[in-house]
Amino acid sequence: MPLNPNREFLLELSGLVNKRVKVVLTNEKTYVGTLRGIQDNSFNIVLADAEYNGQKLYRVFITGSNIVEVTLTEEPFDLAGLANELSQMFQPQNVKLIEEAGIIQVFDRFTVSEDGVKGTGPIADRIRRIYEKYKEKIN
Repeated sequence: MPLNPNREFLLELSGLVNKRVKVVLTNEKTYVGTLRGIQDNSFNIVLADAEYNGQKLYRVFITGSNIVEVTLTEEPFDLAGLANELSQMFQPQNVKLIEEAGIIQVFDRFTVSEDGVKGTGPIADRIRRIYEKYKEKIN
């Protein structure tokens, strides 16, 4: 199935939500903050806990037509590495990495993302322990 470049672009951009980014504007102003929202038709964005020239700003709304560059300022979470760790415990056929969604599915019942583990019960608890250990290892 051929890739849809527009869809891929939006997936990549939406993958930056809740991450620290640097935004350079056409007037050469630069903001650093946590990307909280994107309007997909105009690329207007919202930054939280932003900084501009040493000034702390609670929220900044930026018009998409003024944006020259958006850069991720933090190292991305290695979902593939975590999937590998989970595969060692739960067998590779039971662990599915879905990169475009930013998740790992274990036994098609438990969802793991960089934000944590969704699910309950003993297996979810084992997955959570592997997740926590993995996060400690990479930090």
